[in-house]
Amino acid sequence: MQSLEFESGYSRQGNLYAGDTQNTNTNDLVKENYGKETNRLYRNTYSVTWNGGWDNGITTSNWAQYEHTRNSRKGEGLAGGTEGIFNSDKFSDTDLSDVMLHSEISIPFDLWVNQNLTLGSEWNQQRMKDNASNTQTFMGGDIPGVSSTNRSPYSQAEIFSLFAEDNVELTDSTMLTPALRFDHHSIVGNNWSPSLNLSQGLGDDFTLKMGIARAYKAPSLYQTNPNYILYSKGQGCYASATGTGCYMVGNDDLKAETSINKEIGLEFKRDGWLAGVTWFRNDYRDKIEAGYAPLSYTSLGKVKTDIYQWENVPKAVVEGLEGTLNVPVSETVNWTNNITYMLQSKNKETGDRLSIIPEYTLNSTLSWQIYQDVSVQSTFTWYGKQEPKKYNYKGEPVTGSEKNEVSPYSILGLSATWDVTKYVSLTGGVDNVFDKRHWRAGNAQTTGGTTGYMYGAGAETYNESGRTWYMGINTHF
Repeated sequence: MQSLEFESGYSRQGNLYAGDTQNTNTNDLVKENYGKETNRLYRNTYSVTWNGGWDNGITTSNWAQYEHTRNSRKGEGLAGGTEGIFNSDKFSDTDLSDVMLHSEISIPFDLWVNQNLTLGSEWNQQRMKDNASNTQTFMGGDIPGVSSTNRSPYSQAEIFSLFAEDNVELTDSTMLTPALRFDHHSIVGNNWSPSLNLSQGLGDDFTLKMGIARAYKAPSLYQTNPNYILYSKGQGCYASATGTGCYMVGNDDLKAETSINKEIGLEFKRDGWLAGVTWFRNDYRDKIEAGYAPLSYTSLGKVKTDIYQWENVPKAVVEGLEGTLNVPVSETVNWTNNITYMLQSKNKETGDRLSIIPEYTLNSTLSWQIYQDVSVQSTFTWYGKQEPKKYNYKGEPVTGSEKNEVSPYSILGLSATWDVTKYVSLTGGVDNVFDKRHWRAGNAQTTGGTTGYMYGAGAETYNESGRTWYMGINTHF
């Protein structure tokens, strides 16, 4: 059996401006653009897939995909108090093109035991043209080897990959899966990622699962681009003296982020019931963050400017628990739940949190198939307490409003789907039924001087959208 599939898609998202700015400040353009469309996101996708199944049990999958995204937004300041606030009514575009080629073959065979070997290769190219974010001029003095103006807006990277995975059925209840992946990144070089997973049945209802893997994440196009430069007059500089500005520059000598991921879990499954708990721990090496110490400095008259770059943090850790509970309430009603509880997420060098995330997140969905062609669904999400980072941008303990936390809160949603025909379905619903709101209070940390402070907001750095109605149509052939 073979199949050939073609797919294309187009989307346009326009956002109406709600009046917020990066530093919670304002100007005439902010007031003029309130309620207007100030940024637009266009996306085009095209793909072709050829799947093959052969009489000898071999299967193949080959696909190619092209995706183009254009982010069009009104001009904003790039440094100082005007950073993240409108400075122009003119739109600037950032274009990202992503090409993916993928090919794999799965071969079943018997060698002492039943096995299924998957071999494959992949090639990915990302190309970006950014006419906005890399236009920062050298307000604090020249950087050797880099132009203050007319820097190239182009950046790109390619990744070529080979992978192999073997599902080895040691017994009727024991599955061992070794795997190996090789990645070559055009900027950061080579990486090998081995993994080993084991699934062991324990009687009829329980399964023990465990695994260990070396994961890999390439740096972004911005992080490796020496033409992408951020500037601060001093309020964003980690280790610089008071009154000293700084640059943050791209680093084409970065290493890829890697981590050793471990997990072990126990699962129960019987008559539609499913319950499980999994412990996971990811030990990161070379996690990419903004540098903590200046490499050098430049000067413009009496003004000194330190130069930082993106760097690899030696060690970090993320650890937590995941739980699952699925309940078949009746033949037409199903209840599914999952929860993630974070035990730790920190930079091992500084002891600070890696990011602001909920202590726990619970997702619960209740689905009811009323008729063969009509179903309704309720969703419930409960977020745990969110704590800010322990240290500010200068490595000092946070104080005052920088220590603000976000208390636990929950969101309820309702939706319904009607299968009009076997080719067309309609879906409508409402998110955040009770209009639970959470408002951004500002940036996480306090900046500014004696002439005017912008007080930090700790963990209160995002908005929770209010009640939202939606409707969609889905067609397939």
